[in-house]
Amino acid sequence: MKFAVTVGAFELDWFVELQILSLRHVFGPEVPVLISDDISQRSAEIRDLASRYGVHHTCSETHRSHFAGDVQAGLNALAFAEAQGADIAIKVSQRLILCEPVVAEIISRYFADPNVWLVLPGRIPPGTIKRAESRFFASLSTNCDVVAIRVGTISPTELKDAYEGRVRANQMRHASLVEGLFAHLIDTHFNHHFKFAPELTVPYPGRAPLFLRKCQSEPADYMNHASRLGLSSDGRAVYLQEWRQLTLSYRPCPTFL
Repeated sequence: MKFAVTVGAFELDWFVELQILSLRHVFGPEVPVLISDDISQRSAEIRDLASRYGVHHTCSETHRSHFAGDVQAGLNALAFAEAQGADIAIKVSQRLILCEPVVAEIISRYFADPNVWLVLPGRIPPGTIKRAESRFFASLSTNCDVVAIRVGTISPTELKDAYEGRVRANQMRHASLVEGLFAHLIDTHFNHHFKFAPELTVPYPGRAPLFLRKCQSEPADYMNHASRLGLSSDGRAVYLQEWRQLTLSYRPCPTFL
């Protein structure tokens, strides 16, 4: 089973480098990787990182912001996986780090059933969330920081139309949430063809982590994982706050793709 992985990126180039190293650790050194970069003041550094590691890079011409940028990464993931001849397209957010090679085996087991088209995390238990500003994640029925889709079961155009249709039909802010989009698709397009993966939802105490998620992990967890992969933090802070805490210009209003 061949995977192709797309990383949604914005500004945090250290996380992008950690992603590349960790994805190769999990899926093997030959795994195709695309960095889907929402343009920022660090896009030149992200582009140079992609070149140095020999991975693909695409960058938006204008800043799409949080929600639309995440959906754009999903569209790019589908198109990239198809171009690479992959069986499974995986989209990961830049601060969701897959850690251990067993993750590739877990995802493969889910997709061994041809009736499974979509694998993603489920609801995050509130007791596992580390930061107060991230507690809203516990209210979401799905989580979309890592999504795996069988190539050919939905096209980039279908995903784009589904998102834009939701935003145009409902001006309420919640309609632009990517989690809401996938909850809708689970009820419609992927009905009876999806699996929630508890292995990608809840950390297992006492075991080496299979993933690091910004709302469930601490900076030291990321730094320790990076050190195991030979990556130094170079004294930089590991930012795990929500974007509205990180930038005063945060406006997660979608622009059409």
